[in-house]
Amino acid sequence: MPVIKAIGVQYCTLQCPDLDIQEQFLLHFGMHTVEKTDDVLIMRGDGPQPFIEVCKKGEKKFLGATYVASSMEDLEKISKTDAFSDVEELKTPGGGYISRGKDLEGIGVDVCFGIKDRDDYQALVPQSSNEGGQINRINERKRYVKGAPPSIVRFGHYGINVNDIPAALEWYNEHLGIIATDKLYAGDPKNPDTPLMGIFARLDKGLEPADHHTIFWLPAMLSEGKPGLNHVSFEMLQIDDVLRGHEILQRNKEEFDYELEWGVGRHYQGAQVFDYWRSPFKQTHEHQTDGDYFDNTIPPNDVNVTEDGLESDGPGPSQWGPDINFDTFGDSRNG
Repeated sequence: MPVIKAIGVQYCTLQCPDLDIQEQFLLHFGMHTVEKTDDVLIMRGDGPQPFIEVCKKGEKKFLGATYVASSMEDLEKISKTDAFSDVEELKTPGGGYISRGKDLEGIGVDVCFGIKDRDDYQALVPQSSNEGGQINRINERKRYVKGAPPSIVRFGHYGINVNDIPAALEWYNEHLGIIATDKLYAGDPKNPDTPLMGIFARLDKGLEPADHHTIFWLPAMLSEGKPGLNHVSFEMLQIDDVLRGHEILQRNKEEFDYELEWGVGRHYQGAQVFDYWRSPFKQTHEHQTDGDYFDNTIPPNDVNVTEDGLESDGPGPSQWGPDINFDTFGDSRNG
């Protein structure tokens, strides 16, 4: 049995050498500044969370992600394990409490409880769509202000490169109740010699639906054997926000040294409409929306990734959109 079963993710923490440059990127990405000092930058989206990304000043690095415990009792329980620290009170917006830990690869895995939603939050409601002959928007115009930032709902998931993918799943399951959704194989999954290339894993919330994945493990060979960030991902209000975000970043990429990594497209696993961009420090951030949800009755799915993509172009794990660049995706530039 897991020590606890986490019920969400709250925010990610990165380290960057220049907080002014990082702030400008995240503003173009669709975030808003909450607090900024010489050492720490705290950013939020338009959702209820008081912040969704923390950036600390220093050498480029991914410091980790913070999960949400279902109760103070669970937070105390996880804090008593060898991998986690004693509970401490948070001084960041929203307050709350946290226990800090590290996984088998040395990547930060914190668990929090009691962070309050922001007081000024106004509920986000996507505009209805008239699609497939279904008329849902009547006497109402769908209009967006050209060039206005897209709406980010929340920190959604993250991907990390690790040296031992099965061990990572076992550790996260043991401590946080994380369960596999899709296991990716470079060939026939039934052949024991087929390499395991990744695992998409989700929260176990019982019969309550959970995101297709909260964490995605990929092989550290992508980053020259060094464990670390593959990408951090943020859920957008609707598909228009993914495309609006793409337009803003595209417009500013040359002046501010942004780099399109992959997108816009729709994934096979998870089905999200996605768009990946690298900051000036080349740490990959994803806009995504319209993903799959599963409860805990759905068993892991074994996937032969060589069957994904266009026959003429080889593997390219998107239902539509450009092919992935295997030479750069998840490389060591992420830190």
